[in-house]
Amino acid sequence: MKPKILKGLAISSFGGLAYGLTEIIVRGFTHISMGLLGGIAMLVIHLLNDQRREGTNYFALISVSGAFITSMEFLTGEILNGAFGMNIWDYSEVPLNFDGQICLPFAFLWILLSAVGVAADDFMRWKMFGEEKNFYRFIRKKQRTAA
Repeated sequence: MKPKILKGLAISSFGGLAYGLTEIIVRGFTHISMGLLGGIAMLVIHLLNDQRREGTNYFALISVSGAFITSMEFLTGEILNGAFGMNIWDYSEVPLNFDGQICLPFAFLWILLSAVGVAADDFMRWKMFGEEKNFYRFIRKKQRTAA
């Protein structure tokens, strides 16, 4: 198997397991779909983190990641909870929710968890894949131009 595929499988497996375990710790249970979403989210964080390593703003990265996760949560919720009636989660009682599938407080939580995901991705890149240890640059450094 190609190294890129193995790397992607390792990253997404970590994301799926980490999110599933987090849900079990916090809620007492999880659903396999949440593990799949956690894996996809971690893979997206990994791809976005490539851009950060090339100079993309850190806060833009975690914001885009949080928006992606919220969008995937909405799509998955509309299908699994709405169309199939699986009732995996329900944010109806949470303020600022939309159709009980997403809510503003959790959208902010996904941004914070994306920051944790970036740190985990950097650690895995360094320890598992031998990539350069990357120190956080929260704000893009200005390029010096020759005068």
